[in-house]
Amino acid sequence: MFELLKVEARKAVKILEKHEFARIFTHYDVDGITSGAIIASALLRKGMAFHISFLRGLNEGVESSDELVILADMGSGYPDVVSEIDADVILIDHHTPTGRIEHKRDFAHINPHLAGIDGSFELSASGASYIFAEELGDNSDLSSIALLGIIGDKQKIVGGNAEIIRKGVNRGYIEEREGLRLISGKIRDVLRLSLDPYLDFYSKEEELDDFLEKVRIDGEREFDELSRDEERRLANGIAIRLIEMGSYHGVIEDFSGKKFYLREELVKNCVMLSEIVNASGRKASHSIGFGICMRDEAYLSQGYELWRSFVEEIHREISRRREEIEEGECIRYLVMEDGVSTGPIASVFSRYLFADKPFIALNIKKDGKVKVSARSNRKIAEKLDLAEVMRSAAEKVGGRGGGHVVAAGANIDAESIDEFIKEVDRLCCIQLA
Repeated sequence: MFELLKVEARKAVKILEKHEFARIFTHYDVDGITSGAIIASALLRKGMAFHISFLRGLNEGVESSDELVILADMGSGYPDVVSEIDADVILIDHHTPTGRIEHKRDFAHINPHLAGIDGSFELSASGASYIFAEELGDNSDLSSIALLGIIGDKQKIVGGNAEIIRKGVNRGYIEEREGLRLISGKIRDVLRLSLDPYLDFYSKEEELDDFLEKVRIDGEREFDELSRDEERRLANGIAIRLIEMGSYHGVIEDFSGKKFYLREELVKNCVMLSEIVNASGRKASHSIGFGICMRDEAYLSQGYELWRSFVEEIHREISRRREEIEEGECIRYLVMEDGVSTGPIASVFSRYLFADKPFIALNIKKDGKVKVSARSNRKIAEKLDLAEVMRSAAEKVGGRGGGHVVAAGANIDAESIDEFIKEVDRLCCIQLA
């Protein structure tokens, strides 16, 4: 499956070997941070120096006077920006490539889409980075870090992702069990704080008590210590609650069936570690998530604190914003000012609370710029390509957009919001017709 990607990865290795220093730019979410950690670990083992930065995107371009630039989890949709980089470039991404990159010097582009693999579901950026790392040497232990990006980007355990996990299991770095993919902690906290699955128990203690009584599980028990029978009862209870909430039915298979524990990492529960790394990025404390992925225990307690603060903020925001959601003909949308984070909010609304239409979350920042996150689910994605919708609608109002069929985003100006929403609704109606 990886043969074409490996050809490009070997090309990237040849470019790398010309240099003694690499300037790395990677995305700020969990897939980007883990991609950066995989690349950085592989370079350290080769004795190569680097400087890594975490970006929210490439709208502002890339400023570097270095001879080698590595871009991870971004760049394939920004051919104009990449074409302006006057350096050797290694681009490792899983977003759909758009346009032609006119590279100035040596160039390698490791992207599953260019090798016939669906980067939206079958291989994450961390997975593509892992393939590159494996061409640099025996870095099979980094399969654990790749798994964090796979889980964090809500990808399927199929195709390239499954192959990476299989290697990690065979080499003893990943332990695979039957069960639920949930965060660690006391059951009461797990159910109350979980965002994926979102169970709507936050600030609803009586409902939570009733639920725990029905599934016959002590809320003070640790999730990671439940018996298989207890997990089955919990899984059945969660499935019933999600159906009653009107959630997209496919979410049940997203968190049940197989769960993973990481034998070499600072946090063993894969979902928990992925959530911690993601929270560090969302809270603009990228170095904490990166440090944890580099297995530095000094960052761990801060990571847990960031995670709890972040998820509580998201839960409060969801509760507060539910009454502010507006309805288009074919979409639902929410316009916020200085909101916490658009991506997780859009994901919860599109997957768990309003699963029949795509959901668009817009956050107006103090500088007048608007961050847009668009989410749907796999059923809707059978007809609708949100990446194309975001790209076209954003371009119409002078912004930029792109991403994946099921999860995409855009950056626009505040004065363009009404026109942008109208265009997004129109394009969604066309594709969904």
